[in-house]
Amino acid sequence: MFTLYHSNQLDLLKELLVNHIRQAPLSHPFDREQILVQSPGMAQWLKLELANAFGIAANIDFPLPASFIWEMFTRVLADVPRQSPYNKGSMSWQLMTILPALLERPAFAPLAAYLGGGDEEAPARTLAQAPEQVRLWQLCQQVADLFDQYLVYRPDWIARWEEGEGLSQELAGVSGQDWQPELWRELVARTLALSPSGYHRANLYEEFIHELERTAELPGKLPQRVFVFGISALPPRYVEALLALGSRPEVEVHLFVTNPCRYYWGDLLDRKTLARLENKLKPGTDIETLQGPANPLLASMGKLGRDYLHQLMELEVPHIEAFVDIDA
Repeated sequence: MFTLYHSNQLDLLKELLVNHIRQAPLSHPFDREQILVQSPGMAQWLKLELANAFGIAANIDFPLPASFIWEMFTRVLADVPRQSPYNKGSMSWQLMTILPALLERPAFAPLAAYLGGGDEEAPARTLAQAPEQVRLWQLCQQVADLFDQYLVYRPDWIARWEEGEGLSQELAGVSGQDWQPELWRELVARTLALSPSGYHRANLYEEFIHELERTAELPGKLPQRVFVFGISALPPRYVEALLALGSRPEVEVHLFVTNPCRYYWGDLLDRKTLARLENKLKPGTDIETLQGPANPLLASMGKLGRDYLHQLMELEVPHIEAFVDIDA
């Protein structure tokens, strides 16, 4: 079962979570509650609130979404390592090993120029003053962080790169980026040479979802209940994985979302977007006619928040609204 809760007050969502735990305790006293949070700070606040409500807060895990989902991968799928070889730390070290040998390739000319300390912009000049190995390490950390984001938000790019394709259409118009597919393939080749598992977050989701759908029984492998609390936005693949967990009859998934407005606001445009559109309109067209009067604070919430809200609204799951009217 997957249930979605909306409210404009975090305290009210917390009360809903507390009441759910109080009214429906887990079937086994030694089972641990799973509450996914966005940060350690949110986990600490929630621990204190649960302790105030129950007198004690114990036997509760507060994993980050990425850690929890990888843990589910290891439980459901075979041959998935406990720690991903494609985490940012591992990728940084592997990139530092393989990148120097690739700098003579034409596609890597921008990276070679940067590492050579050429005539770069001000931030690059600051790094160019550091020792060569330090500069290489800093670059590898940045590239590892970029690849880590691709694994979560652009798994389709990763899949195409591993099949030998070049830059995606979104990056094709950006000069100096041809090194990315080549470097990713070299990273995969080295990682496979060191680890027999070819799994990473981009290629695990489909296999994970299919395994949950086709396997009737997974005794002891799945949690009885999962709460997702206080997370401003989740990547689409994370939502798909949680939805697949919630489709299992033995698992409950409760997603608590702080939503500033009870009405749909995902199509509001911020001032910068409206200004760009205004340049493309016919002279004399009133820009306000594009969306009418709109709350500027909602419009400025950002594309990530709007996309996340749009994705949640499209889910065919029970929606529970707990909004509080606030006097102006």
